[in-house]
Amino acid sequence: MKVQKKDVVVEIAVALGKEPPKMSTGSTEPRAIFDMVNEELALGLPTSLTKPQIAQAIVESTGEKWLPDHESRGGTVTLPGLQAVREAVRFYIQE
Repeated sequence: MKVQKKDVVVEIAVALGKEPPKMSTGSTEPRAIFDMVNEELALGLPTSLTKPQIAQAIVESTGEKWLPDHESRGGTVTLPGLQAVREAVRFYIQE
């Protein structure tokens, strides 16, 4: 079965012990998931960042690299980008 963005969003929320945010149409990842990570992990990232910027900051806070395929035009974080955020969350909470 193919992994979808909504699956990764749910995994991130569950890892943080939170209710997953609602997904909008077209499987666009909700801004709320990145804000949740920022808040729950107390990263202190500015709320003025775009979705790709906050996702990048979350990933890079662990020392990992944000790759070009982690985002697409139009301010969308791709599936690989969401997976990188999930790995950053796992890094912090040591599942």
